[in-house]
Amino acid sequence: MTASSPTVASSTDDLYREVLQVAPIATAVLDRAGLVVACNRVFVELVQVPARKAVGEPFLGWLARSSEREAFGRAFMGLRDKEPGHGFVLDVGLVPMLGPRVDCVVRAHRLGDGHVTVTCHPADGKTASPEAELGLAVTRSLDALDQGMMLVDLDSKIVHANPAAITLLGEAIAGRSFLELADPDSVPQLTRALTVARAGSWQGEVDLRRLDGEPLPVELSVAAGTGPAVVLVRDIRERRRRAFEERLVSQVDRCLVSSPDPRQSVLAACAALGGGLGCERITVLVRVGGAWVRWPWENGAARRSVPLVHVEPPETWNEAQELQPLSPDDPMVQGCFGALEPSCTVHRVPLRAPSRVVGHLLLVPGREIWDARDRSLIGGLAGQIALGLANGLLAIETRELAAYQAMVLDQTTVLLNSVDAEGRVVTWNRASEQALGISGGAALGGRLGIDVAPAAEPEQWASLWRTLLRDGVVAREVTLLGDPSLPAAKREVPLHVEARLLRDGEEIRGAVIVGLDLRERRALERQVLRSQKLAAVGLLAAGIAHEINNPLSGVVGYSKLLLERPLPDNVREKVEKIARSGERCRKIVEGVLLFSRQQDGGERRRVDLRGLIDRVLSIGEYQWRMHNIRIIRELDDSVVISADADQIEQVMLNLLSNAADAMPRGGTVQVALRRTEDGGAELTVADQGHGIPEEIQARIFDPFFSTKEIGKGTGLGLAISYGIVQDHGGDIVVRSAPGHGATFVVTLPASGKPVAPPATGPPGAAPP
Repeated sequence: MTASSPTVASSTDDLYREVLQVAPIATAVLDRAGLVVACNRVFVELVQVPARKAVGEPFLGWLARSSEREAFGRAFMGLRDKEPGHGFVLDVGLVPMLGPRVDCVVRAHRLGDGHVTVTCHPADGKTASPEAELGLAVTRSLDALDQGMMLVDLDSKIVHANPAAITLLGEAIAGRSFLELADPDSVPQLTRALTVARAGSWQGEVDLRRLDGEPLPVELSVAAGTGPAVVLVRDIRERRRRAFEERLVSQVDRCLVSSPDPRQSVLAACAALGGGLGCERITVLVRVGGAWVRWPWENGAARRSVPLVHVEPPETWNEAQELQPLSPDDPMVQGCFGALEPSCTVHRVPLRAPSRVVGHLLLVPGREIWDARDRSLIGGLAGQIALGLANGLLAIETRELAAYQAMVLDQTTVLLNSVDAEGRVVTWNRASEQALGISGGAALGGRLGIDVAPAAEPEQWASLWRTLLRDGVVAREVTLLGDPSLPAAKREVPLHVEARLLRDGEEIRGAVIVGLDLRERRALERQVLRSQKLAAVGLLAAGIAHEINNPLSGVVGYSKLLLERPLPDNVREKVEKIARSGERCRKIVEGVLLFSRQQDGGERRRVDLRGLIDRVLSIGEYQWRMHNIRIIRELDDSVVISADADQIEQVMLNLLSNAADAMPRGGTVQVALRRTEDGGAELTVADQGHGIPEEIQARIFDPFFSTKEIGKGTGLGLAISYGIVQDHGGDIVVRSAPGHGATFVVTLPASGKPVAPPATGPPGAAPP
């Protein structure tokens, strides 16, 4: 209604007809600007202004003094932002158009539509005492407060309450004990407050209860002396609610960043929300990797993810914008929480990220009933959790993709690594760890070929890098050095390297480097060469052994016949030399024949190796004792494998003979036998001799290679032994260092069948 509206306008009549017709005192209705929009006949008579002129005039224009206008304007401005029913009272003087000043008591009250009614009560002309005037002024001031005020006597009885206190606590609080309004748990605190206030004042928060039983947290300010205590009551429900909401929002924020595991952090945030609102159970439904899973929170902890079987959230769930109730009989609810009481209610809220719905939050509330503000809070926090969940899902998918890529890289048998533009390692797969003995953590960030696995020839690596930067691709063979803790024989790793630059436009971002370990291929090449050599020697032996053996038998036989006859000393000496040389040649030929025959493999049968070793040791025990050699046995009770007993005996005799020859002044030979985990056997022969230099360890199994003096060995013993062991599907390795003896380890499978050549290639130095 505007100021120019007529006094008797129909809208005004509709709004204020009843008030204006029945009010016996001067009444005016003011708008928010303080202009008169309606007035009754009594008001027109009081100010002596025609009705048509009164409408649209500011009420302040009829106030006599500037101080009164200032007080009225301040009180009126404060009333505009208050709830309907609030008002104020002022003593003012009105100046009518004709006649003297009229002293009035002005009472203003705010209406529901924002207008203010003003009633003017002319003074009766009686003069009250100053004390009464002061009391009346104080009472009017207290009644005008929007904050509750009560007077409480020495017996804690409420003797007066202003309208705000009555509105806050109930209509019939006057005459009641103030302690009756306290929550039972707060009675001692309120009693203490009234007692302390007798000596001064007290201020604090107390939990009261309205007369209808509704809990009411308030802030009390109590001041007293010898008379009644003045108690100011301020409703702090809104303040506590805001503090609770702020605390809950902050707690959810902290939970969302509390753990690197998105499931843990999101569930912790949901638990904070549910715990703040009194939820009994919580479940988050989320799609991970194309499949729906549920993340339950039970008994204060996150449980493992559970895939949803046979049920999925319907598409209609994504359309909801706010909290929705679900029936306990809903298949989705039963799939998440199992059977619930019929009276139980489950609430669902979509977790809506900026781009899509990333999941659904299911809450089972406790006894408290959620109001509109609770529901609004849940909706707001659900958006906050949805944003955290969306980021978490992105992190999960990224982590799973990285794990899948790492798994793929780790399954490759080639070295597959990436470096940045400066050659620093970015990824390092398992094959690289195994080949070079350098862990991924130690490799990351180091320059490949320089700091990590340095090249045996630095210039060769520098040339490879220059070519890669120039051409964008390179392929060549280089040798990298593994971890210093590796044995010297295994530290050098020859690789066939292929590398390609990674570009982002013209910018070089790094390179992918693929390395093929050449040790296995070279070992196979050596083994093929060895096999070819052994085959050639076998053919040679088969072809010429008999041709040599026939004339040689005649030489040896006739020399022995001559030695049976009486001969001059000088002739006998020469014949003996012929006989010894012939005998030596015969042993060589026998060895060659034996070497050629051992390719056949022999007959396999079950052999008790402990008994076999005992037989071998008993054969040479006397001879070894004569050379001051002591045999120490460390044998398992029984190890039975499938083997050719004669050939295994020959292997043991060869190894024991070599051990004895390595200790011309005597010593100790340790012979050990143990059963392996796969049911095979491991034979060990260790001596205390002069040892085998590292540079020749790879050659000791070659035919005709010997470190013994000329005439004391044929160089076929270890070659024959190696062939026998390989034919049985086993292996033989040596561990030795000059001056520290030699240890030969023979491994034999239970089956005694030959297997494919081992990846380690030919026998050689074994790890210590």
